[in-house]
Amino acid sequence: MSGPITVRGGSDSIAADIEQLAAFASALDRAAEQVGGTLRALARCLAEPAMVPAAVLDPAGAAQILALTGVAMAGTAGVLAGCQSLATGLRLAAGSYRAADELDRRLAPVLAAGLRLPLALMPISVPSPARLQAGLTADPELVDVAVQLLTAGGSGGLPVPGATARLAGLLATPFADGAAVVSARPGMPTGDRNGPPRGAADLIRALALRNAHNDGGGTIDVRILDGPSGRRVILDITGTTAWNLDPTRRTAPVSDLGTNLRALANRSSVFERGVLQALRQAGVTPSEPIMLVGHSQGGMIAAQLAGRLRAGSEFSVTHLVTAGSPVGLAPVPRSVSVLSLQNRGDVVPELDGVANPRRAGWITVHTAHGDSSVLGRHSLGSYLAGAVDLDGSADPALAHWRRGAAGFLGAERVSTQVFQIRRAD
Repeated sequence: MSGPITVRGGSDSIAADIEQLAAFASALDRAAEQVGGTLRALARCLAEPAMVPAAVLDPAGAAQILALTGVAMAGTAGVLAGCQSLATGLRLAAGSYRAADELDRRLAPVLAAGLRLPLALMPISVPSPARLQAGLTADPELVDVAVQLLTAGGSGGLPVPGATARLAGLLATPFADGAAVVSARPGMPTGDRNGPPRGAADLIRALALRNAHNDGGGTIDVRILDGPSGRRVILDITGTTAWNLDPTRRTAPVSDLGTNLRALANRSSVFERGVLQALRQAGVTPSEPIMLVGHSQGGMIAAQLAGRLRAGSEFSVTHLVTAGSPVGLAPVPRSVSVLSLQNRGDVVPELDGVANPRRAGWITVHTAHGDSSVLGRHSLGSYLAGAVDLDGSADPALAHWRRGAAGFLGAERVSTQVFQIRRAD
């Protein structure tokens, strides 16, 4: 039996398609330009010197032509004005929708948590770590409040777009990034004997297997799928393993705090570059669609890659699945289908200070599993249970996502190559 989930975004999330409004406005601009060209051509014809003797020889015909031309020009000018006016209105509407969506995305979680903030703090006279953890997991949007307060300087208290990324970038500067060393790990266990994935739960289950056997971190799966839809690739990226709070101490694992900060700042990282090398070593080609799957830091790296590997580049990312990852600020293009899982009480997805974009190609599913601890709510086990709930849901947006991911979820064979990415000495 599936548990309660909340679905935000997806195919049924909006009544107005902003991109279609903008595209229609551009089409009207082109129509207006054609109408204007017609007016200019007609004016040039009337100004031709040959028109003068023709008017002398046939004054009645010339008068009739002028009258018809006047009517035509007046009507054409009206069409031109109408096109321009409608195009302007559509652009204003699209801009208003974008502004409203962005305001809702940035402010709604903060306002909702802010209303609950006094009640949440009243019983905490001395905020011990245990009580603070309990408060945060009970209401993870309080983390949004903290992040927004830290990054809203100079704006009169309103969230500053990109301020969180800039702060993360400053904090990331002292951490060494370095060069990636990628090695194949053929002896590592894989889930190939279980067959290709058939739903979100299978995607998270494979990720959990890799997380359980990651040999210190930075270990990823490149899963090659074959089936009726042709060859496709699923790339599994796990989360943070090294919490190196001292930036002067260089670490070999690429899945460290410095990589977290770089990903949140939308900067390239050694982990990301290592993933690209692994794809090359695995023989993945530009014609093979890729689904990126990541938990926590792995979801952040996956979202960064989705923003860089657009269709037509070296690799083609078409789908992104994240679990417990702060990816609301990631530059994921609209051409990529996104499914984000967020467990209630997990504070990690709140660390970027914004909600995920609400659009047709981006679905955020809130689940409810795990114990009351921070790690319990963030664990892959809790997200696996949430993915099982997701697979059992008949929500129309999720049904649409399954149809779009059918090429990955309907393969006949799977073969996994395991790689480990380390930071060069």
